[in-house]
Amino acid sequence: MAPSDDLRGWRALAGPLTLFLAALAALVGANSGYGPMFRAFWSTAHGVVGITFTVQDVVDKGLMTVFFLVVGLTLKREILHGALRHPRTMLLPVAAALGGMIAPALIYHTLNREGPGVAGFGVPMSTDIAFAIGALTLLGRRVPRNLLVFLLALAIVDDLGAILVIAFYYTSHFRPTALLWAALATGALIVLNRRAVREPHAYVVLGLVLWIALWRAGIDPPLAGVVLAAGLPAGGHHQAPGDPPLLATDRLERRLSPYVTFGILPLFAFANAGLAFHYSDITRAKPVMLGVLLGLLLGKFCGVGLVSWLVLRLRWAHLPPAVTFRHVLGAAWLSGIGFTMALFINTLAFAPGPDRASGKLAILIASPLAAVLGIAWLWRPGPRRPPASREGASAA
Repeated sequence: MAPSDDLRGWRALAGPLTLFLAALAALVGANSGYGPMFRAFWSTAHGVVGITFTVQDVVDKGLMTVFFLVVGLTLKREILHGALRHPRTMLLPVAAALGGMIAPALIYHTLNREGPGVAGFGVPMSTDIAFAIGALTLLGRRVPRNLLVFLLALAIVDDLGAILVIAFYYTSHFRPTALLWAALATGALIVLNRRAVREPHAYVVLGLVLWIALWRAGIDPPLAGVVLAAGLPAGGHHQAPGDPPLLATDRLERRLSPYVTFGILPLFAFANAGLAFHYSDITRAKPVMLGVLLGLLLGKFCGVGLVSWLVLRLRWAHLPPAVTFRHVLGAAWLSGIGFTMALFINTLAFAPGPDRASGKLAILIASPLAAVLGIAWLWRPGPRRPPASREGASAA
């Protein structure tokens, strides 16, 4: 492996490592002698102009909106001129992502059919894009570049599914008037987009209106970031003949990504990964812990692997060039890294208590295990391509 490949791999891991260190610091803080002070800092209510909030609310409901904006911009880029623009190309990762969402949810539901833990089925459904891509990039030339595109497309569709689950399941107490305001703000974004309005302040104001409306409507307000990303005009210009256009949304994504990667996400991990270990709490919520743990590890691997095998077997799709089915199974292991979105859904699914603590612990155990299993699986070079992939490629 060339030194430049190693360097690129470690650069790709810089963000995930920062996130991991923030989570580790939260664990140390929550279990140290300063644990009560640490928890009080995040959970103490404050009031400003009649609005009551905690510091954790500022992170989870406010700053995470920027994270969802970047996720939405990534989705938009890949749909317009990226890995998801060709239906034939995107069929395999889309099908794999669906299998990787359904199987973990079924495993979790099997272990938590009733009681307060039943709401956590969405926790093991999502894949952390930054961690998964960072782990795969670390392998350098040991894996084909097209595998990275496959995993990126899978993780993006996975995140889209998680967003839909949050929007339609993890909401309560709908308020029709606030929903009407949200619909009006969304409609105004569509009108500005169609008229190619470039004034950024208009979009900022409508984004704030949408955020407040969703919050008042009982829908998790960070989803306003995804809607805002969809409404922003792409615009852009071609850098060179034959190159995809450099969209205005691409430039915004590039500007925001460092702040999200090295600021907002580590802060989110620091606010949410702090877990004071109480054996009695974990024992009381054992089904929740097992459901999330097995969902992320076995559910993701089996769901992605089996659905991919079925789609290839039926010749509905084909493997990308230089990618073997063994590579797909390695990506299936890496898709079990659920960290950021899983922690976010965990806070929505469970109130503070044993269930949330158990879900959090399961995520913190399963995510690094999935990374180790995926890297170990892909480390050894395998055969070039199986017969099924050659047949699928010729059929295409």
